[in-house]
Amino acid sequence: MKILFLLILSLSVCSHADQPPDWQEFLVQSPNNKWSAVVQPLGNAEKPWEDDWVLNVYEGFFLSSPPPNFKPVWSTPYKPSGYTGGYLSDDGSTFSYVEFWYYRDYPVVKIFREECKILKNGSHFRLGTNLEKTTSHELWLKEGGDVKYITLEGTFYLQLETVKGKRKVEVSCSEKT
Repeated sequence: MKILFLLILSLSVCSHADQPPDWQEFLVQSPNNKWSAVVQPLGNAEKPWEDDWVLNVYEGFFLSSPPPNFKPVWSTPYKPSGYTGGYLSDDGSTFSYVEFWYYRDYPVVKIFREECKILKNGSHFRLGTNLEKTTSHELWLKEGGDVKYITLEGTFYLQLETVKGKRKVEVSCSEKT
């Protein structure tokens, strides 16, 4: 009986890790709370995954979407995965989305700047094989690991803690995707 209980418990944990997308508008603040990013659908389609979406970056701290007359500092088209979240730099110049699940041949890191978009497939991070698996996905980020922007020797990076150690992506529009 105890084994059956543990089996059911482990299955519920695995299924919880594979939650379906919710396709909601979302807001992300910079760590210094001086910038806000809002990702929202334009409302042109009946189904949210068929809609056009936009990433708007505003100077200031907002708890909800700014009023329509408040203009963003910069905007760019955005193709969401259906999940909320992201990372906005302290100067508002960069927004990044990091996939929770690992995909070798699909972008797991998407970096947006006013002048460009940088995409990195899972293979870029050289994690090898034998990643932890959920019901239907592989996990690549360290549990509780840090994702942050750093500057090293004058170069701006997004640094991630993966299950195989820290990795970084140069945040430069000259960086090839």
